[in-house]
Amino acid sequence: SGILVGGLVVQGIAILTVVIMVCFPVPVMVDPVLGSRVHLIRWCEWTPLAGFMTLMTECIDAPIYDGSRLTHDWRAKFVLSANETVSTLCGFFFPFCPNLWIWSLVMAFSTVTYSAILFRYAQKRRAFRNISRGNSVDEIELYDRSRMSLALHGMCCFIWTGILVTYFASNAGHLVVPTSWTIFHDPAVTMIEECFMDLVAKILYMALIVEAHYAAFDEAKRANRRLAELKNTMSVVWENSSDTVAISVRKVSGNVTSMVSPSFFRPALIARKRNNTEDISAIVMELACNEIQKKRDSF
Repeated sequence: SGILVGGLVVQGIAILTVVIMVCFPVPVMVDPVLGSRVHLIRWCEWTPLAGFMTLMTECIDAPIYDGSRLTHDWRAKFVLSANETVSTLCGFFFPFCPNLWIWSLVMAFSTVTYSAILFRYAQKRRAFRNISRGNSVDEIELYDRSRMSLALHGMCCFIWTGILVTYFASNAGHLVVPTSWTIFHDPAVTMIEECFMDLVAKILYMALIVEAHYAAFDEAKRANRRLAELKNTMSVVWENSSDTVAISVRKVSGNVTSMVSPSFFRPALIARKRNNTEDISAIVMELACNEIQKKRDSF
């Protein structure tokens, strides 16, 4: 699914950043206010990924019914993503601030734009309390999308706030703690902090992305859930009709998944003296979209 591809893109960019920092010379500057090292390549990674990860988290959420159709509030999603991108971009500019006043102004602006995701999480959490799971496949899928979007928002708020706290601890810790706390006076402490928090963030984010993929976006699972619901709806006819019944669901990719009733295959199983044929209630078949096109062209 697209969400899984997006998660892999995030992981790929993070891995590429580490490879560049390990294998090639990279620019390292010194923050004129805090006196700590600033690794610009790390901020080049975090700036686009902050907005991209936020947008993915928003797009996972279930659409809203506006009275006539299901839709998304795209303006709110893009504004929130832009806020997180701009907030992270400020970290790139800290070593270029000539004095404390400008540095403080950039830091305040970065903190304010970052806080947008905290308010958004609180808003989504309130809205989620009014959502019920429902009984149909579509209702359960929309519920799972809202649940996973809320979980990703919560993870981003928690981890990114942790990055903010550890940023001040690693960059400004040497200004307030005694020299006996050697880790805070080691110039490499900022690199250690950034690598550790980046690793934790990417692991937790990808774990939730994979869960969301299987819960609501995997094409095969979505098709099978819909077929099972249709089968249960017509269970009496499905189990007892002497005629063959087939139900099909078309996926986004164009492939068709079909489920065939027992009357199609049970005589053959009985003829082969297979045991427990009553336990087999359906056969599921997959037809690729290019095969369907070939059939059409042949008529």
